[in-house]
Amino acid sequence: MNIFAKLALFVPVFCLWVWAFVVEPHMILDVEEVPIKIPNWDSRLDGLKVAVVGDIHAGMPFFEDRRVRKIVDRINSLKPDIVLLVGDYVNGGWYQSAMDLKKLGGYLGNIKAPFGVYAILGNHDYLYGAGEIRKMINSTGIKLLENSNAKVKTPKGDFYISGIADPLSADYSYSQALEGIEKNAPVIFLSHTPDVFREIPSEVGVTFSGHTHGGQVRLPFIGALFSNTFRGDKLVEGEYRRDGKTIFVTRGLGTSRIPARFMCTPVITLVTLDRDTRQSAAQPEKIPKKSKDTL
Repeated sequence: MNIFAKLALFVPVFCLWVWAFVVEPHMILDVEEVPIKIPNWDSRLDGLKVAVVGDIHAGMPFFEDRRVRKIVDRINSLKPDIVLLVGDYVNGGWYQSAMDLKKLGGYLGNIKAPFGVYAILGNHDYLYGAGEIRKMINSTGIKLLENSNAKVKTPKGDFYISGIADPLSADYSYSQALEGIEKNAPVIFLSHTPDVFREIPSEVGVTFSGHTHGGQVRLPFIGALFSNTFRGDKLVEGEYRRDGKTIFVTRGLGTSRIPARFMCTPVITLVTLDRDTRQSAAQPEKIPKKSKDTL
């Protein structure tokens, strides 16, 4: 094989490698604006803007500081009413590395929203050490939910944020997570993995999850190579409805296992919630995406 033939093979492969390992995961940050209508919602709260942030997976390389700062700045620039962090702030496990927690806590503590910032833990947080991650989150003023809930008071009405411990890593309880919530009160539910969607009580208005990374690596005509879900529903990314319940799965911001993304850019999801009276589907129904803004 002559030098020109070798270059013809090497250059496209190299460009794809740079795109997947450098450009897409570290230099691109998308914002998708998603309107969601749910029946179990108070119409007085229509228009509530919720930033859903998942799977940051802050690592140790020097460019991670810039990436996490950019995520925080972008969240704040969207001016959401409330911010929901759906887990996996670090890379856990013996084969991976994580950003210094004091530094990461300093970044996350800069996230601001009028009605607060709420968080749950993901499987990588437990792999790293749930106690240390809890301490980091609590030091920021962010409200951590583990089989618990918090009442959010607004001038237009009140609602609850409820979250369970990561179902893949710890004991989780819906009864504890929903304990004390007033009957017919609007509830936003957080679960790191979407696999539990079938189990979530019907009184929950909408559930937000992450964990799947949207597949992280997607190929034309094939889609996600790895769904990271284990049930037949395959809730990989976006909005789904079933039996009157709604879930939205964000593809998140970071990477795990391999430090690459391809055709699956990092994203912050800005959801606008409104009341709806549409009939629910008996089987999981995928709702088409609405709009996306790239930074």
